[in-house]
Amino acid sequence: MLSDEERDRYLRIIGRYVAGGGSVAAAHRDLVDMGVPVAVAQEARLEFERQAGLVRDLKDPGALVDKERLEGAWYAGPGKDDIFWPALRGQLEPKLPKEALREVSRSSNKIVGLGRPPGATTIRTRGLVLGHVQSGKTTSFMSVAAKSVDVGYRLVVVLSGVTENLRSQTQDRLEQQLIGDLDQQWVRLTDTDNDFQKSLNAMPFLASHNHRLLAVVKKNPHRLRRLAEWLESAGEATLYSCPILIIDDEADQASIDVGRRRQSVINSLIGRLLKCPKSAYVAYTATPFANLLIDPGVEEGLYPRDFIVSLRPGDGYYGPERLFGRDLLDHVDDDEAAAPDDVVRDVPSNDVPAAQPPKGKGAVATWSPSIPESLETAIQWFILATAARWVRSQGDQHSSMLIHTSMLAEAHFRLQDVIQDYVDDLKTKLQNNDAAVLSSLEKVWISEYGRVARQDDETDVPWAAVSAELSAVVDSVKVIVDNYRSTERLAYEDDEPLTCIAIGGNTLSRGLTLEGLVTSYFVRAASAYDTLLQMGRWFGYRRGYSDLVRIWMTDDLRQWFRDLATVEAEIRREIERFENEGLRPTELAVKIRTHPAMAITAAAKMRSATQASLSYSGTREQTILFSHLDSEWLSANWRAGERLLERSSALPGVEESKVEGSGRYVLRSVPVKAILQFLDEYRFHPAAIRLKGGLLRRYIDQEVAAGGLTHWNVVVMSTETDTQGQYSLGPAGMVNLIRRTRMKQSKPDVANIKALAGSTDRGADLGPQSLAQLGPQPSDADILALRERISAGPLLALYPIAKTSSPGTTATLREPLGAVDHVLGVTIFFPPAVGKGSTITYMSADLSTYEIEEADQDIEAMDEADEAAAAAEVTAGIESGDALP
Repeated sequence: MLSDEERDRYLRIIGRYVAGGGSVAAAHRDLVDMGVPVAVAQEARLEFERQAGLVRDLKDPGALVDKERLEGAWYAGPGKDDIFWPALRGQLEPKLPKEALREVSRSSNKIVGLGRPPGATTIRTRGLVLGHVQSGKTTSFMSVAAKSVDVGYRLVVVLSGVTENLRSQTQDRLEQQLIGDLDQQWVRLTDTDNDFQKSLNAMPFLASHNHRLLAVVKKNPHRLRRLAEWLESAGEATLYSCPILIIDDEADQASIDVGRRRQSVINSLIGRLLKCPKSAYVAYTATPFANLLIDPGVEEGLYPRDFIVSLRPGDGYYGPERLFGRDLLDHVDDDEAAAPDDVVRDVPSNDVPAAQPPKGKGAVATWSPSIPESLETAIQWFILATAARWVRSQGDQHSSMLIHTSMLAEAHFRLQDVIQDYVDDLKTKLQNNDAAVLSSLEKVWISEYGRVARQDDETDVPWAAVSAELSAVVDSVKVIVDNYRSTERLAYEDDEPLTCIAIGGNTLSRGLTLEGLVTSYFVRAASAYDTLLQMGRWFGYRRGYSDLVRIWMTDDLRQWFRDLATVEAEIRREIERFENEGLRPTELAVKIRTHPAMAITAAAKMRSATQASLSYSGTREQTILFSHLDSEWLSANWRAGERLLERSSALPGVEESKVEGSGRYVLRSVPVKAILQFLDEYRFHPAAIRLKGGLLRRYIDQEVAAGGLTHWNVVVMSTETDTQGQYSLGPAGMVNLIRRTRMKQSKPDVANIKALAGSTDRGADLGPQSLAQLGPQPSDADILALRERISAGPLLALYPIAKTSSPGTTATLREPLGAVDHVLGVTIFFPPAVGKGSTITYMSADLSTYEIEEADQDIEAMDEADEAAAAAEVTAGIESGDALP
């Protein structure tokens, strides 16, 4: 038994060896060569592998990963000699609950471990991390960066959106928390005031092992080109010795190649950065729709071929589901769709023109905004809610209201004028104790307060206490426009609590955090899922005032957000399903439900997408996960199969026979009632998300109601010759068992066989004569079409698997099944659906009644402003020296 000191020492040795590009086996041999007893070295190796294996722990976030990443797991978590993660953890501890911090540590361990060790000859990692809007993505990638530099990555590049405000905010956050008190250990290539600038030769910086480098860079052509040129100036030999971690924040924005001038330039420049031989690319986004539709066939593209990780939000997170609700998911065992909080208020359609400029080029120039009743109520509630927070001793915290009605900068300034006039008038009347104003505010308070249940940390607030704070609150309100033309930008200082009404468009829609967001007024239509979700700045954590959060929007937008909550839940469930089934991202086609009035993402980002349906229609649903160590579970399923055959064979009209050429036992024209009874009795593995008796029954009932799936064929998939032994299966008699083996990367109590059915098994009941017309190697699709032509109907296949199944000598990724009893697998071959309701139907988007706002013009204007600033830097001589900011 190793002592703690010995274990830590040997683990550090193995960890350094593996991070340097060596294997665990080679590190084990080195320990033995150093004189460490073989048994002790083996124990240290097993402990390291166990810790590295934590990336597969059930408590970890869901992920879809390349098996090579799992089989080559190299990161066993933080070590005692680490510097950067312990420092960051110290910064996070006062800000995060213990369990939230543990989740951050677990998920960042997972992400680091799914990349490549810094000592690998080349690093070509492509990964995707799915966060939630306003839910800790920055904390996650800071943690990944800290742990990566602890093990030897030397340059961290954060691509931070397209706006300078977001870049500066991200830079400030990383300086405060990632760098913190370790200023001497870091070289900052950018700072809060300066994006990346040209410098002298990069080699002295990249070749030094004495420090780590940090650059926070906008996704702007001019800045990225400068960074690429600077890196290339270091020379190939230096780049081969410098592992680089590139974190793409808001990765669905601007990074993807859409075949249009600006975005394609940025995509090519990111590709240029990734030509560095030891560069790892990890994309972060809360709206992954476009990223999941990237063409995986482009070798140097950004498709997340190595891993996809879905982060869990912490307790108290306000996401789309909690605010807007969602529908129950189709064909998934789903009982988690709780009723949303009562936070959304209606903006009548006739109120919108007062706060949103008319369509048409230049129309904003003649627009005169006003404050409709819904906007006045929203502003009043913001004042009241902020006063209530002050009563709750939150006066030292920021409090914000968002007004988002248009992307046009001119519209923001015009709206600011009328809102400032309204706030000034309200301030005067409250100072004079105007009875009408106080009465109006009290009515709003009475109508709103108490409609959302208070949490444990939210004390009751009486009207008298609120009214006493109103004048001071209004006196503190600032009305701020934040867009690329603003001279006064939204800035939250730690020691200066800000109470503000923020008016804006694109700059407030991506990444930028509105601290203490209490009230939102939102009437801007968007044409795509990702655009709309990112505009939802009200998502996030609202500790101490969750009962005060309110959102004003139109009924259409409210329903759209509810639909998006359903879409998002489906994507995360899909990823969980593929992880459970052990599939790689390159085998994944995540389905994204379409919407009648919105595109999934910009059309150019979907050039590589293909249409799919979310249904059992035409599918082959097979059991590949088994509780192979649970004797009772296994025997119960075997008995369920026997009872199916016994009941069915005794029914009138059911034909019992053997399939010609294979000797398989088959029952034809089995009534659906017998099939449903079997599905009620058979125990599917709980991790098999699509294969659950209740879901299958729901689908079958829908089809039966439409006239489909009324009669089935049932076949026992035994082999023609006895190679694995025999066992009794009810009326089928002694059947020859088949061989199915376990994947090595299965979890300890689960046998994942990866595939149960063969490519031609859909025709197992048809016989060789019927299949011969399809040629020597028919596909599943060919057989599906044949069954439709001959009206063969649905097929349920039972697979009797030998408990002693062992792989062949060449099957390096498999191991013996090791079951405690024989296993009965099931595959259901569904024909195409006949009922419209059985498949989710998709309609093409008709956007003619919605204002489709193109963001490129606004972003290009920001680029031009940034280039002008860069030119000014040159003129001022900023780039004439060799110092970095």
